[in-house]
Amino acid sequence: MAAIANLPDKPRINIRQKGAGGEREIAKALNSIIQKCLREAGFDPAQIAAAATSVQRNQNQSAVGGNDLSHTMGMSLEVKRQETLSINTWWRQCVAAAKPNCELPVLVYRQNNRSWRVVTTGFLHLPGLDPNSYSSFTSRVEIDWDTFQLWFEHWVNRKLSLGELPNGMDI
Repeated sequence: MAAIANLPDKPRINIRQKGAGGEREIAKALNSIIQKCLREAGFDPAQIAAAATSVQRNQNQSAVGGNDLSHTMGMSLEVKRQETLSINTWWRQCVAAAKPNCELPVLVYRQNNRSWRVVTTGFLHLPGLDPNSYSSFTSRVEIDWDTFQLWFEHWVNRKLSLGELPNGMDI
């Protein structure tokens, strides 16, 4: 029994810091993609530099609610950096946060020593009435982080082609 008392204390994990770190990591990755899209679209270097902080952590999320990240070009992004998964609960939270602004719900989550995963809405194909056609069924889908980043790049390019600019940018 004495040997147990001599074991070193397990380091305490500050859950709030862990979550904030995850939010910063995701914001940085998304801002990088936005800057890449702006560069490829021929935007001015000053505008590209301004987009480095376009996506930001929502500092008031605990007090007033809303998304974990703001200025995500039409997405409602929730970031979860937790060991115990509660995907259904997090998804309901994400969908509820997306609803007031008609945004696309996107849940990004990760456990220790694992890769980021993303849950959002997608379309599953159904056979159409014509043998060579398909219709679709909207559903919650889960994808890996690399696929999401590629998809997000296409999302940003489409938004730019529609004239929507990242937060803090002027033409």
